[in-house]
Amino acid sequence: MTAAAGAAAVPGAQRLLAASDLDQTLVFSRRSAEVDVAGLVPVEEYDGRTISWVTPAAWELLGALVASGAFVPATTRTAEQYLRIRWPHRPPHLAVCANGGVILVDGAPDEAWTARVRARLAGCAPLERVHAEVARAVAAAHAAVPGSEGPAVRDVPGLFCYAVLRDGQRAALEGPLLGDLTVLLDGWGYAVSLQGRKLYAVPRPLTKSAAVAEVVRRGGFAGSVAAGDSLLDADLLAAARAAVRPGHGELFRSGWEHPRVRLLASSGAAAGEETARWLLAAVAPGSASGLVPAQKECSGPGKVPPRTSSA
Repeated sequence: MTAAAGAAAVPGAQRLLAASDLDQTLVFSRRSAEVDVAGLVPVEEYDGRTISWVTPAAWELLGALVASGAFVPATTRTAEQYLRIRWPHRPPHLAVCANGGVILVDGAPDEAWTARVRARLAGCAPLERVHAEVARAVAAAHAAVPGSEGPAVRDVPGLFCYAVLRDGQRAALEGPLLGDLTVLLDGWGYAVSLQGRKLYAVPRPLTKSAAVAEVVRRGGFAGSVAAGDSLLDADLLAAARAAVRPGHGELFRSGWEHPRVRLLASSGAAAGEETARWLLAAVAPGSASGLVPAQKECSGPGKVPPRTSSA
């Protein structure tokens, strides 16, 4: 089944909202693109260098998605990190940041939503306790890799924390260190997710799906379609009427499956292009066909194993 055909099969007579993760779903680093970035379109600059790209066809598709008025990025990036992304013509009117902790309206946080999120997180363990445990685990991983740079542990104030690992430290962290941290923080109401070089500890009530549901409600949409590659995207995909995930990323490596979520045949930046086409076909049927040829996809098995993380 083609991506466009899969999107057209989504039930519901009313309009749907397309919600998508960004990093390794729509935009790609040099390492994750799987192609020479010289042929790609730069979409993010940081410290004077380009750090994210999309294919030229994906750039056109993203412009059409934003113009449709039925697209919301849903990212674990902070608002400041999200605002570094460059969009064709203009950015989306709304964006979900900080794993659902922030809804941006034309670049500014919606304070009413922020207050609702903070109230929802009141029952979770204090962030400073979680930060200390994450710091302890990554310090042990650092000690196991002599000569490596120390990992950075950072807070998104009032929401969650994450660590940025250095060369060799991910391998040292995986196994008992990560398992013990996951069990401990699970009892405190937090999910642990290791994505590339970043280790996240996120309160379980803090989800992309809740924020996207709020965008759906405000916009009068019938529901959502979605895309994502990481364990922190699992709830977003499961809550959608239909969704896709690329042939790479934490969901792919963990074997996560869901009956409404299709596994795309492609990976890297090519999967970003395929994802953008599928999303556009879902919210604006016929719009994607005139931009670039449709690509093939395959279906993942329809079983849902126990989740090792939750967004």
